[in-house]
Amino acid sequence: MDAKNYFEKNAEILKKINPDLLEKLLAFRQTSGGNSEQNTKLTFELLPAKADMPHEYCGGATFKINGITVHSVYDPVAEGKKWAASVIEKYSKKHEKPENIIIFGLGFGYHIKELIKLLKDKFGEINPFKISVFEPSIESLNFILSSCDVSELLNNKILLSVPEKDIVFGETDLQLFELISYKNIFKNEYARIHKMFNINQFFSPSSFKVLIAQPMYGGSSTVGNYIYKAFLNCGYNADIIDFSRFYDGYKYLNEFTQNEDHINSLRQMLSNLMSEALLSAVMNNPPDMVLFMAQSPATERVILRLRSMGIITAYWFVEDFRTLTYWSGIAKHVDYFFTIQKDEFFKELENMGLHNFYYLPLACLPSFHDKIVKNNNNNTADNSGDGSNYNNYNNDTADNNVNEYNEDDETKYGSDVSFAGAGYFNRKNVFAKLTDFNFKIWGNDWIADMPLSLLIQDGGKRFTEEEAVKIYNYSKININLHSSMWHWDINPDGDFLNPRVYEILGCGGFQLVDRRRYLKGIFEDGKDLVVFDSAEDLRKKIRYYLDNEAERSTIAEHGYNTVRKHHTYERRVSEMMNIILLNSYDTIKNKLVSRRENISKLLKETEKEPELHSLIKIFEDKGSVSIAEMVDYIRRGKGRLSKTEAMILMLWSLKARAARLEKDHK
Repeated sequence: MDAKNYFEKNAEILKKINPDLLEKLLAFRQTSGGNSEQNTKLTFELLPAKADMPHEYCGGATFKINGITVHSVYDPVAEGKKWAASVIEKYSKKHEKPENIIIFGLGFGYHIKELIKLLKDKFGEINPFKISVFEPSIESLNFILSSCDVSELLNNKILLSVPEKDIVFGETDLQLFELISYKNIFKNEYARIHKMFNINQFFSPSSFKVLIAQPMYGGSSTVGNYIYKAFLNCGYNADIIDFSRFYDGYKYLNEFTQNEDHINSLRQMLSNLMSEALLSAVMNNPPDMVLFMAQSPATERVILRLRSMGIITAYWFVEDFRTLTYWSGIAKHVDYFFTIQKDEFFKELENMGLHNFYYLPLACLPSFHDKIVKNNNNNTADNSGDGSNYNNYNNDTADNNVNEYNEDDETKYGSDVSFAGAGYFNRKNVFAKLTDFNFKIWGNDWIADMPLSLLIQDGGKRFTEEEAVKIYNYSKININLHSSMWHWDINPDGDFLNPRVYEILGCGGFQLVDRRRYLKGIFEDGKDLVVFDSAEDLRKKIRYYLDNEAERSTIAEHGYNTVRKHHTYERRVSEMMNIILLNSYDTIKNKLVSRRENISKLLKETEKEPELHSLIKIFEDKGSVSIAEMVDYIRRGKGRLSKTEAMILMLWSLKARAARLEKDHK
């Protein structure tokens, strides 16, 4: 059988069990022409079987990667049997049935086939076993599937994947095994997988406390709300400090003076006050990590104080680094600096001597950014896999019926064409050319003059996030023109993607977006959304897609599926935390293991105090408990207080009073 036939047979099975992986594989083959020798990272050499080898298992053939032989040249079957026996021996010592086996390296599958045979002989049918096989490179997988028939293995025997950088082990009862040759060939990939595997043995999200620090106002505040909910959805012990209550005071400062220097001085004082408030909250109930959103009160003093307390500091700069430049005073102090831009921004950070920065684009929140349906019984939106367990991004302010159809809402928010956002210079210029369409403009900072005055809705008021969901749903075409204060129409060098890109798609809306550098590889033009290059091109495409509803709906549906699969805030939490867990491995492990030991000790010491023992046991899965957490739990409870609960509340009250007296004395 030649390489083409091998690949076609294997691909036929792969299409059934892992179509996403096959899609990546086909994309690689299209780029490289299907020729592994053209790739510059790995070299492959097929070694034919010895003459006396039985013609099974790829005929006894083996291969080399970068000059290292993967299987034995003399007897790969015997070598596979020996490897499989070592795996079984480990389980025999533990007298338990193996489950959730992870194997690093597919190779030609000799070792895996022999392991399946031994498992079947010892434990019966292999169906109960979950064998996950990680092939570390799409290039090596392409070579294997083109050189060997592994269709039998792929067909309901193993779960094959090429791990992404954000791999998460979802099980705790895992065993990791590897081909020695693969461990030597793919050293970096193996080190990462091995470390993530070890992390999985001690880490659980519920035992890790995250605090989100919000700014007073702005887009990053909204993103902070979403990422906070995503942390909760992913099972983390998350909390949020919302500084929006200070915003009225911030605006009120203008009433005292018109002197710009004085106003800036007062604003700095207010910022310092918020920083101290943040520090006080943290010291009262220390988290494991503080995630600062852009423009939150993160002073150098606060960041360094947090780090001295052993608290991980992360900052998500969801702004344009060219417009807001204060990042240079933040990035050098935090442990992790996440950005929505790379390329030129990364060069700037490298020039500062920094290495703590990571690209993390924006996303949507599937449980909030979703389709509006006329009948809940007909809602077929699939939320599986996003960890969603709530209906709205902010239970305090959200409309509980935001994703339910309302005829009055359709009348108010519906139109042929819409735009939701602030009135920047370039947008005013472009939209002035679209006044002949049924076009509604939502948002603030639009000057109510002709010709746009008739298009501006609600008198140019700010719209809520709930209203944005309705606009995206009820509009036939959603325009997304990224803002610019100095380009006449479209920024030809625009790179990052604004939140609107993901949110419109998450709502199932059809989107026309200006061309951006980072669209490539994330969304496909004409498949997930449609890109325009000029005001004239925008007009042309508006007219075309208004006249072609079926095509418009197909694109919107594909974009909806793409964003919910790859670009959710839950996924961003996973990406962020994997970076942090890998790079702060020892620190986090020592802290969580110590906590686990401490709470076990507490439970043992309180066995003769049933009320206190039961209260502490509630926090056992988290691996830690503080007096503050117990107080919060007791206060949220119902019914009559137990003697122990009343005593804890009294002690907490005395502690707070003593702290106030000490502060007054100072």
